[in-house]
Parts: sequence; structure tokens; C-alpha cells
Amino acid sequence: MEFKEYVKERCAERGISLHRLALLCDLNQIYFYQSVNKNKDNPPPWVLRRAAPHLAVPYMELMIRAGYVREADIDEWRQHTGS
Repeated sequence: MEFKEYVKERCAERGISLHRLALLCDLNQIYFYQSVNKNKDNPPPWVLRRAAPHLAVPYMELMIRAGYVREADIDEWRQHTGS
């Protein structure tokens, strides 16, 4: 599933619109709408950090789904740090 579709699905599950999510994240609604619907790139990490609690998902889940981090990167980091 594309990241943009994932965000829309999470919004639907939470009963909020993209417009409402933008307001909850204290983001410009036009910027947020365009970043989710119009841009070929996914929203930047700082936007994902703001959105995660309102979508009821961990920030790293959004980072993985948006393609910024791979699960393998997290596993490698855990092995390196002993976490």
C-alpha cells in the first residue's frame, strides 16, 4: 500500500479527515493536503512526528511506511546498541 493511501486509511479509522489531521498537527492545511495528495514525495519526517500520535501509530511506523527507514535498519541498530 502506498504511504498516502495508508495515511488516508488511518484517518478514516480514526474518524478524522486530512483537513482535521492538519489542524491537529498545527500545519497549514494546504501544505499538508498537497504533501499527502499532490506531491510525489512523502511528507518530511518532522510532519510525520506531528501526525503519529493523531493517527495512533508509532512515529517509526510512519518513517518505515514513508520509506525513510527500513525495518532492517532498525534491526541493525538494535544489534549494534545491544537493545
